[in-house]
Amino acid sequence: MDFLKRAAFVLGGIFLGINLINYFVMGHTGDYLPGGERMGEWRAAKIREACYPALEAPERDGLLPKLSTDTHRVDWRDLDRTRDMTAALNCYLVTHPNAVCERNNRAYIVDYINHYFAKFDEMMNTAKRYGEAEMSTVRKLWDSPRNRAINAALLQDTSSGRLIKADFGWSVPTAMKPMLDRYKGTSDNCPKA
Repeated sequence: MDFLKRAAFVLGGIFLGINLINYFVMGHTGDYLPGGERMGEWRAAKIREACYPALEAPERDGLLPKLSTDTHRVDWRDLDRTRDMTAALNCYLVTHPNAVCERNNRAYIVDYINHYFAKFDEMMNTAKRYGEAEMSTVRKLWDSPRNRAINAALLQDTSSGRLIKADFGWSVPTAMKPMLDRYKGTSDNCPKA
């Protein structure tokens, strides 16, 4: 009996370790989104490939985030990541507004929305250490025309039931909670296939 307890403990540790590595090290957070009839497999999303052209040269797009001042502490890697994430999410939600209606795409887009808002929160937390001027710089960076279009698309998708709180499970971005709560119970208006 003691052997079975030890074996169960070891197997439980292995299972937990694999999942922690998958989530925190590999970053495969989409594996932990809630399932169900609304959500598919994020790895099978076709929207990723459809939006590759939007990521080929995001620096040429004048509507993507750019710094408005030379006096800042924003890391160039954060700036590049912000541009890439904005270009991708703009393609997923604005260029292809019905992409979120397909189950696999919805799973991928929900996961990407989580990453998008997590990056904003990370940059704001870093900026807080340097004061209000740096926080203002980060806010302006994330207020490009493409970011505003993304916010409008998110509002449209939540108000029409295309995105609901249950899609995010326990990982609802803080910025989206009021929006999702406001339109709770709205029926999905996605075109039926």
